[in-house]
Amino acid sequence: MIYRYDFRYALAKLPVNTALRLNFRKMVFTGRKENVSREKPVIFAPNHRNALIDALLLVYSSYHLKQIVFLARADIFKQKFVAWMLRGMRIMPVFRMRDGIDNLNKNNEIFRNAARILKKNNPLALFPEARHNPKQSLLPIQKAVPRIVLPTEASLGFQLHSQIVPVSIYYRDIFGFLSDVYVTFGTPIEVSEYKELYEENPSLAINQLRQDMEKGLQSMVVNIQNDAFYDEYLHAIDWNADKIAREKYAERKEGYLQASLHIVRALDDLCEKNPAAFDTKIAGFREALHILKRHALTPKDRLWEPSSATSLIARLSALILTAPVALFGFLNGLFPMLLNKKLQGFFKDKQFIPSVRYAAGLFFVPIFDLIQSLSVGFISHNWLLAFLYSLVMPATFYFALYWRKWRKAALRDRKVQQFVRQQPETWKQVLKLIQL
Repeated sequence: MIYRYDFRYALAKLPVNTALRLNFRKMVFTGRKENVSREKPVIFAPNHRNALIDALLLVYSSYHLKQIVFLARADIFKQKFVAWMLRGMRIMPVFRMRDGIDNLNKNNEIFRNAARILKKNNPLALFPEARHNPKQSLLPIQKAVPRIVLPTEASLGFQLHSQIVPVSIYYRDIFGFLSDVYVTFGTPIEVSEYKELYEENPSLAINQLRQDMEKGLQSMVVNIQNDAFYDEYLHAIDWNADKIAREKYAERKEGYLQASLHIVRALDDLCEKNPAAFDTKIAGFREALHILKRHALTPKDRLWEPSSATSLIARLSALILTAPVALFGFLNGLFPMLLNKKLQGFFKDKQFIPSVRYAAGLFFVPIFDLIQSLSVGFISHNWLLAFLYSLVMPATFYFALYWRKWRKAALRDRKVQQFVRQQPETWKQVLKLIQL
């Protein structure tokens, strides 16, 4: 049964986690040892921005042998093969109103299984927003988690002592490869504290727990609710977060996340308390963006710290010297790259691109490494060479992907450096306009 230990899950975890780690430049986890109990049943309640990657980050973050069971929307279980794979990954379906009112009764068995999971002191994970949201905002929290955990606790006299742990997942660049991700485990909510209210009025208790979960997540998630100025908020983060992270949160490993939270709250506070000053600030952001576009620059360019000519020469020289290795890597990874591009064409929604890219790296790179290594062995009749190639192929391909990222960054920094040198007064004007 899905609520029992499965050795297949344990075997798959190593390659899955390895591929996930290679997908990011930096992965930062905070609060997991302080806020995730080993002794108590836990329900993880994360925000949901990045399809499969969100779930894999939770699996990666677990520091003990317990196997997380996920609940996901039922419509992804329609195909039998896909359903079989998902259940093998310890994922159970949850039916929503849009799946048909007749299917809602099927949730009763799903919730009973979830209760068995908690009673066995195994972790459960459910995305409480109930759908993807690639934007940097939090959707309304639904009632699925309270509907599972409160009746389970009530059936045991609230002696299970289960906890709900809100989880914030923040991507510095949700669509970018080799970017940064920050996963924060918040203060756990003790379900037993709702005992009296649940015994008095179950509906009120469910709604109160839902509201408390929402408050917990709202305090952790970079939550841009001001839709009319959503892009301006994003630009403010791009322009100011690195600088604020160094100045205010240098001692914290999740400093960039804290800086992003600070920026959103500061703009929200300004909008509420001084609308005129907020309008002026937004107008300044828009003027700065217009100037940058005129000079072929973007909000993600590092305007605060332009590279020196010496630094750029050194970086570009290093790129030229290592170009043959990168070319070798790209040639060896050509087929996985082409398949990845082909697969991405099947998905109209951009939020699935990171998951497709991850899956392509997990499956296609090892497969083509094996095929190409065997080909080298059969052609050369030198199996030592084939073995060495099997090690070199994925390493050089991964280096090539980093090389491409470094090249793009160096060229962007070169444009910024030219802008600063040729238009110093305009650059100073932009810095004043974008300052928070």
